Amino acid sequence: MIGIDLLSESLLPAVVELAEDKSWRVRQAIIEYMPLLATQLGKQFFDEQLGTLCMSWLGDTVYSIREAATVNLRKLTEAFGVEWARVAIVPKVVGMAKHPNYLYRMTTVQAITVGTAPSIYI
Repeated sequence: MIGIDLLSESLLPAVVELAEDKSWRVRQAIIEYMPLLATQLGKQFFDEQLGTLCMSWLGDTVYSIREAATVNLRKLTEAFGVEWARVAIVPKVVGMAKHPNYLYRMTTVQAITVGTAPSIYI
């Protein structure tokens, strides 16, 4: 069993580096593993260390990354619950709807319909 401190010192920098890799396929692979990593680390650690990173993928220049990011949000909502999503995800996603770039606005729509359960927005 690896402690959170050891994990944050060794694994977290590697995850962050790969999450910002030039290759979109590397970024996509990290996105796909994020729900598993998040459930292992817990809500608090995820919110403090990885939440911002997951939200940043919604603004990626590559469509496949933005699409994977919305699926990632759904999986995170399934793992952490609807109440967590209402606090941690919904305000950020809804805030993207006001962005001047249409890609952010389109990603907002996709995140609402695919990424998380639409009922959490009501």
